[in-house]
Amino acid sequence: MHISTKRVTVIAVLAFVTMILVVGLSIRTIMAESAVLSVQMAMIEVDQSQQVALTRIQKLAQETKSQRDQLHSYYLESQSDSIGFLNYIEQLAGERGVDLTAVNPTEVERDGQVWLSVGYKFSGSLAQVEAFIRLLENIPYASQLTAIELERQSSVLWQTDVSIEVAVLTYESTI
Repeated sequence: MHISTKRVTVIAVLAFVTMILVVGLSIRTIMAESAVLSVQMAMIEVDQSQQVALTRIQKLAQETKSQRDQLHSYYLESQSDSIGFLNYIEQLAGERGVDLTAVNPTEVERDGQVWLSVGYKFSGSLAQVEAFIRLLENIPYASQLTAIELERQSSVLWQTDVSIEVAVLTYESTI
């Protein structure tokens, strides 16, 4: 074999080995980058699904605002709102022609729920008293009547003692 043939063969082998190394290194780089790309694509998919969920939640929050506001109005936001509640009940009594006296409003906690407990004494005709009791049973608050005592004072006058509890919100509102 001639020296020039040997040189060409050595150069060809070196070129071949270099090409194999370059191709192998390129394949390794492609594999590493494809793994990074796969992770990034998975992160994008998660981000997109979270954005879709957030959009759905925001839309639901907007669509249900009036219902949530209405539900919120059924509760006293704090103990300080009790004055408005007491005035509301006194106004209802006045409109119905019932003499009303509030007795000892107190705060009661039961099963983690805070309640404003108020006793009322009121009097009127039997029809007025019954109508006012029904009204108290259906006031637009989260409430419950806990005691009712009805006593006849005369042929037309009835005396009633009623205890009512109204729920007080115990979480911090974000509205």
